[in-house]
Amino acid sequence: MLESVLAIPFWIEFAGTITGALAGAIAGVRAQYDIFGTTVLACVTGLGGGITRDILLQDYGIYAFQHPVLLLSCAIAGGLVFYFHKLADAFDWVMDFLDNLSVGLWAVVSVGKGLSAGLDIIPSVILGTITAVGGGIVRDILMAQRPVAFQAGTLYGTASLFGSTAFALMKQNDVLGDYAAITCVILVMAIRYASEFFGWRTKPAQDYSDKVIVPMKKVAHVAAQPVKKVVRNAVDKRIVAAAEPQMPHHEKAAHRIRLRAEAQARMAQSINAGGTARPRTDANAPSSYAPHREPASESRVRPIPKDPS
Repeated sequence: MLESVLAIPFWIEFAGTITGALAGAIAGVRAQYDIFGTTVLACVTGLGGGITRDILLQDYGIYAFQHPVLLLSCAIAGGLVFYFHKLADAFDWVMDFLDNLSVGLWAVVSVGKGLSAGLDIIPSVILGTITAVGGGIVRDILMAQRPVAFQAGTLYGTASLFGSTAFALMKQNDVLGDYAAITCVILVMAIRYASEFFGWRTKPAQDYSDKVIVPMKKVAHVAAQPVKKVVRNAVDKRIVAAAEPQMPHHEKAAHRIRLRAEAQARMAQSINAGGTARPRTDANAPSSYAPHREPASESRVRPIPKDPS
């Protein structure tokens, strides 16, 4: 059975379930859901994280299905909030307190169960963090909203991560193990309230590529200077080896102009040679048809008149 391996007090699991169910029911009432929708959200928020945890543990069954009283308690909490939601709105600070308390309790329950099942510290911390925010994530998905745990804002998932880590380290290393649970809950709630009071907020993604690329370009430019110097020296040596003939400075310009003119003349000659080899296709080219002409021997020659004398 699950209880024999994962020895966690039932009242802690029950408290975490009820507080999560109340938060889910309030979300359903504010979204103007009916009694069925509000009750479903209460059950999903109260038990979603624990069910996710038990699925990941694999070998110990679903704790909520082994204790139907948890499911029934969530349904009752959803019905009470549906019909008396004005009281919940009047005591909004109580609802916030219960929501923060739920995160800490779920962290304690899930990390404790992970350690009791033989997991190491890191998997247990991951399990506790997922369970603490899992019910709220499932609730937001059902309501077609962006999960609050993933959005930039006050510390929510981070608080459960810190609390789970503190509980796992204290419990695993037997450092004030009897006070590990209360330490985890207090730490989670302290981080949650401090983030709201002091304005500690997470930020969306920011791009620091330019701050990395610009220094890299500068480093590459400095590193390339020796290479450029070597290449420049090699080119200079090649130019010196194939220098122009010794001549006065004023004749070097004329020499270069003469070489350029000769190159242009050779280019023009090659172009003309290629043009004569190709048939002419312009409009002024003579046609292949030539008119008929008589031979010179048959041409008419005007007779020379005789001298009358």
